[in-house]
Formats: sequence, C-alpha cells, structure tokens
Amino acid sequence: MTEQLRPDLQAVADMVSPESLVLDIGCGKGELLNWLVANKQVQGRGIDLNQQKVNQAIASGLSVVHGNADQDLIYYPEHAYDFVISSQSIQAMKDPKAVLEQLARV
Repeated sequence: MTEQLRPDLQAVADMVSPESLVLDIGCGKGELLNWLVANKQVQGRGIDLNQQKVNQAIASGLSVVHGNADQDLIYYPEHAYDFVISSQSIQAMKDPKAVLEQLARV
C-alpha cells in the first residue's frame, strides 16, 4: 500500500484521471507523482529547480528533469499532456501569466 498524501496534494490527485499523461511543475521529490503512478497508473513527468530534489525523485524511479518553468516550458510540445500540475509553484514564478499560458498550451 502506498503512503497517504497531504490533504492539498490529495485534492489535486483526486482531479487526475487514471492512465493519463501528467506533467508536474515544481514536483520537488515527487511525492504527488509517485502517488499518481502507483494509484492511478499515470505516465508522469516532472520538472523542478532544486537539483537535490530532482535527484531524489529520479532515485525513486520517476522521470524528472532539472529545469525552470519560467524558461523551459516553451520547449514542451503542444497538447503533450492530459494534466499539467503546478500545485505550489505558480506563486514563485517570475511571470505567472506567461507560465499559465504555457501550461495551457502544453
């Protein structure tokens, strides 16, 4: 059995459809992605600024890259994901409006 998520992450996870393609912006160590992969069989990818957290996510078997959403989302193809999650990172963006536009495109 997988561990339980924090209530805020559980609220996000409840909105994600099983077996969907998910991109988690600011995924940290990958707690949400891990839960989604284990419980909803999603194909999950993540991006995070903190290299140490990226390393921890990769060590747990997740596909996560070190990157900056403010700059790197332009390289992601249109309509590549069913769900793009930014649960606790949008407030840290330099240009939240531009990032949200990229998230909607991706």
